[in-house]
Amino acid sequence: MRSRRIARWAALAAATAWTVKSIAIGAAGGLDKSPLEGPLFFAGLLAFVVAAVALGVGATSGSPTWVRALAGIGSFVFGFALTMVVDGIVGSFHSAGVERHWVWVEFNLWVSACVAVALAVWLDRERARG
Repeated sequence: MRSRRIARWAALAAATAWTVKSIAIGAAGGLDKSPLEGPLFFAGLLAFVVAAVALGVGATSGSPTWVRALAGIGSFVFGFALTMVVDGIVGSFHSAGVERHWVWVEFNLWVSACVAVALAVWLDRERARG
């Protein structure tokens, strides 16, 4: 299986795991009330890391191995930074001392997963054309 397809499936798996996690949180009545929350987070995290690395490797197909490895590491760092930036932006809209609703706590995961899915689909279509 090519790295771009791995990226697509892993990104979809991350988005699915984090969506199911959100459903479990909502059904349980909030954060830290569902026993599925932790396992679904880690499943999504693992899938997201695989997707991020595969995106970097897939984007540099035809390049030397060391370039592809650096691209995989770089895209992982970019994915992590994106998650932190989105969380910081969302957090800046809340007053100090006011607890955020669980939806806003999870928002950075959704954005990161959606960006990974969009990039993976775009990369797969671009490579299929060429």
